[in-house]
Amino acid sequence: MTYATQSETELNQILTNREKDWRIGAVVYQVLVDRFAPSSQLENKCGLYPEPKVLKRWNETPKHGHYLEQHKLWSHEIEFWGGDFESLTDKLDYIVQLGVDVLYLNPVHEAYTNHKYDSLDFKNISPEFGSKSDVKMLIDAVHQKGMKIVLDGVFNHMGQNAPVFQDAQDKPDSIYRDWFCFSDEYEVGYRSWDNATNLPELNLENEAVRSYVYLDDDSVVKSYLTDGVDGWRLDVAHDIGFNYLAELTSEAHKHKPGSLIIGEVWSYPQQWLGSVDGIMNLTMRHLIIQSVLGAIPANLANKQLNQMVVDSNYEGLLKS
Repeated sequence: MTYATQSETELNQILTNREKDWRIGAVVYQVLVDRFAPSSQLENKCGLYPEPKVLKRWNETPKHGHYLEQHKLWSHEIEFWGGDFESLTDKLDYIVQLGVDVLYLNPVHEAYTNHKYDSLDFKNISPEFGSKSDVKMLIDAVHQKGMKIVLDGVFNHMGQNAPVFQDAQDKPDSIYRDWFCFSDEYEVGYRSWDNATNLPELNLENEAVRSYVYLDDDSVVKSYLTDGVDGWRLDVAHDIGFNYLAELTSEAHKHKPGSLIIGEVWSYPQQWLGSVDGIMNLTMRHLIIQSVLGAIPANLANKQLNQMVVDSNYEGLLKS
């Protein structure tokens, strides 16, 4: 049945359901906790940034650094500004007055770098930001302001300094050996995201990994949903693939009905909207930018956008 063949009553019900669904049409505000607002506790936190990490002055401008061969990292990845959950919570009124519906945080789990895309332990919180109890207080404060909160899930890979990876790398008989893919065929001796030494990829074909990430009741995805988080944005979701994304989404919905799973998908949306609630629609972004720059005539861009709507799940696009 198409919209054209539905009765006015049916269409009104569809529109009513959309209005009730917080995931549709929400204004989302993204925060990188380390750099959002200066901490009032900075002097007490200096010990959380040991060398080679560097704690910068708040008014210093971030700059592209140099590669640290010894640490297999770029220097700008381990420069910090000291923001935390307390300083973010203090700015919630500012965020609310912007008309924001959803607060989306870059990764907050324990990790080595400032961006936190190299997790050491998904279930722990990076101490520079605070504690698990601080996260729960932030969640409560966000909800009291009438907003939702979504976390960044980086489940395609971890960090080279993660204890489970180091154990797997050092011990061929490690129980974590099959959590990763080791082989001489890989440039750094293991499968890593974009061949980055610091980002060993998780082997999601291993059920033990999926149990840890989203299948078990105390898994990463479900435990944060239990704590009050309203959804997850999945980093490089296209690398996770259709089947595991669909499985993760289903598990999240069963655990917390109405939760959001949105994926960072760099591909055409048509095939992906059956696996997640919505995607970061980078195809639309490309069309809009190219049209504004004059590289694509406006009428052609409009035709391409219309074709994307025809090809894709319209309800999913509304959440993208």
